[in-house]
Amino acid sequence: MALISETTDDGSNGGDPSKNPQQVENQNENPKEEDQNLAPVTLYIPEGLAESILLLVERCNYPKVSLFSRFFHHVISSPELYQRRSQLGLTEPVLYASIRFHLNILPSWFILNRNVPRKISLRLTELRSLPPLKPGAAMVTIGYEMYVIGGCDESYDRPTSDVLVIDCRFHKCRLLPGMQRARNSAAAGAIDRKIYVIGGCEQRDDNWIEVFDVETGIWSSVAGPYDHNSSMEEGAFLSYVVMEEKIYMLDPECCFYEPRQGTWQSWGPASPLLRYWDQSSCVVEDSLYSIDSCSVSVYDPNELYWRPLSGVSGLPSLNYYYCKMANVGGNLVILGNTCNRYGFKDVWCIEIALKRLEGGKIRGKVVSRSHVLRSMTSPSIDLFRSVTF
Repeated sequence: MALISETTDDGSNGGDPSKNPQQVENQNENPKEEDQNLAPVTLYIPEGLAESILLLVERCNYPKVSLFSRFFHHVISSPELYQRRSQLGLTEPVLYASIRFHLNILPSWFILNRNVPRKISLRLTELRSLPPLKPGAAMVTIGYEMYVIGGCDESYDRPTSDVLVIDCRFHKCRLLPGMQRARNSAAAGAIDRKIYVIGGCEQRDDNWIEVFDVETGIWSSVAGPYDHNSSMEEGAFLSYVVMEEKIYMLDPECCFYEPRQGTWQSWGPASPLLRYWDQSSCVVEDSLYSIDSCSVSVYDPNELYWRPLSGVSGLPSLNYYYCKMANVGGNLVILGNTCNRYGFKDVWCIEIALKRLEGGKIRGKVVSRSHVLRSMTSPSIDLFRSVTF
């Protein structure tokens, strides 16, 4: 139950305009005996009613609503509210970015919100409660949680086996059991609530691939052999994605791993994937999107063919090689930076709605272009992910 106390006006006349201040003062000096035992007038809000109210409030407004009362803050902080939102289909995608502003400074976490009440433009808000993302860490999202896997330690020269999980509902972190091996620039993917981590270390058949069971919290090795002989140092991957329950990895071998069947396949330099795939990429509805020089290309894993994304024009002149892309509710969102004539380093967010046409073609439409951040130092976007809760 929510408890809200009703208080009287705190003005000099006690809330009664017919009394002068002297009368009120004299009355307070001699309170009636029966008034001394009066309890404050209270209103009770059933917890179910409070939850029903908060279910109708957009999640971006929760921080302000939580200030209304301690009880509203309690309900907003409860896992039950988010379970109910998920059951009713009221979840919302939220975008997170890790941005570095100088090569020698650790990156900062940002969350991308719509401005309220206009709900049109976007803005990046820094999250100071989260630890910085380690360079070379792999990232997997399951529900409202982000799993940060491996990467380099503070000295930037030693890989780590650490695994950190971020609860995006409350922006709290906790450490999970570490991997059997330290890894840097590994590939990772979540399939059937199991997290598979590949490479990022010297190749061995016994534990080059590890799997973490989210339900049991236990790591185990995946036996080889792995038909993989990448020229990348210590099995590092430039990028990785999950399409059709397979984990695709970008390196000179251009390979993929299918956990359900336990099969591995390397395509080598002749792979059609290598034509346009780079670090600026993401998957939407099992199609891979990549961008280069203001042009977006789409790869269909069934046709093994790249197509241009039609209908997209007038994009800002960003440094697209260093952009990051994310799937937000079926839309393609691009986060990238540029330099304007005043010397500021601007970060832009572009949202593209996608529509599949007959014959397998996909048409895009730019629905928003937002200038979300300005900095005097050159920002570098290390990671850009969407989390739904």
